Amino acid sequence: MFRYSIIVFLTGFISLQSTAQQVLTENEAVAKALANNKNIQAASLQVKQQQQLLKSAINLPNPEFFLESPTGNFYTGSITQSFEFPTVYNNQYRLQKRQIGVAQKEKQLTEAELKYRVKILYLEIQYADSLTSQLYIQDTLYEKIKLSAIRQFKAGQIDYLQQTFAETQYGEIHNQYQQSLIRAASLKSQLQWFTGIKDSISVEPLVVTQSQPQFLYAPDSTTLLSNPAVQLLQQQENVAKQNILLQKSKALPGLAFGYFNQGERTTKWLNRFRVGVTIPLWFGQYKSKINAAKTEQEVIQSKQQGLQQDLSAQVISANSEMQTNWQSVQYYQQTGLRKAQEVITTSQRFFVSGEIDYISLLRNSNDAYNVYQKYLEAVRNYNLSVINHKYLMGQL
Repeated sequence: MFRYSIIVFLTGFISLQSTAQQVLTENEAVAKALANNKNIQAASLQVKQQQQLLKSAINLPNPEFFLESPTGNFYTGSITQSFEFPTVYNNQYRLQKRQIGVAQKEKQLTEAELKYRVKILYLEIQYADSLTSQLYIQDTLYEKIKLSAIRQFKAGQIDYLQQTFAETQYGEIHNQYQQSLIRAASLKSQLQWFTGIKDSISVEPLVVTQSQPQFLYAPDSTTLLSNPAVQLLQQQENVAKQNILLQKSKALPGLAFGYFNQGERTTKWLNRFRVGVTIPLWFGQYKSKINAAKTEQEVIQSKQQGLQQDLSAQVISANSEMQTNWQSVQYYQQTGLRKAQEVITTSQRFFVSGEIDYISLLRNSNDAYNVYQKYLEAVRNYNLSVINHKYLMGQL
């Protein structure tokens, strides 16, 4: 009897289709994306560039060489080398070290952003695959119901409304199933582009990633110190502080040392040397640079405070979303799925006994499968809120 064959498709919960493809884990996807991303490679080159500039931090001016006739009797060569105050070179070297730190933090920020994108994409693929698996079950079942309804209508056993309703429901589910296939394929193509993988991709099943979340409602400044954007601004502030010291040291006198003969050829060689001091008479220009460096530090400090304000608000929102989504997951796991299965079981019994028709069966089935879909959405939304929270806290 056809009623019994339909029951086979109504039992059991959703399971992912088995496949011979090698499963790509989330960590593997992130690692391959980091290795394949050109922005990461560019960030690494920027770090290398700043490291190469470290050798030029102690940059001496070129020596001055002259050929002149101080007495009018002969020409003699002279050479002069000037130096900044030694503190200048020390501060320049330290400033360049801070610049290397900025490049490294920028690389970490780029990596964090890429990890965030790949993790979200991986999650969307998990959800799309799970939804496709469920819709495949519904599509197969509803097609059989549609064909049976057509046969029974032709045999005069049911009315036209039941046949039309069965055909309509199958058409809706089949359309959703086809759309889910296209979306899953598109998402996997995006992940292949990120990771550089040429072969087809299969991901792990969709599960709850964090079973015991900890909610934080009032984050303080210390809880956000691991955020790469905060760390970048902190490093930029270190650069600004070091630049202030550098500009102050440049206002100190410099030195000059030279050798040439201002007298006759017979002048003793010890009397051919000269030593001088550069005097920073135009102090206004040094003061302007010092003040500008101080203002730069204040700008960065204000940016830090503004970023922490924004991140604090985002963390509060992320915690709220995580708690809300966790509550939804708990409901479906503890109550919703069980009730949906009860609807399916009761509908089976009533359909087999002839107490309900195709319309009631399909409506009850739709309600039950909608609960399954909402559960998948709840898991997806919860996992997404966990990813968002970890990204804000710098824990990806």
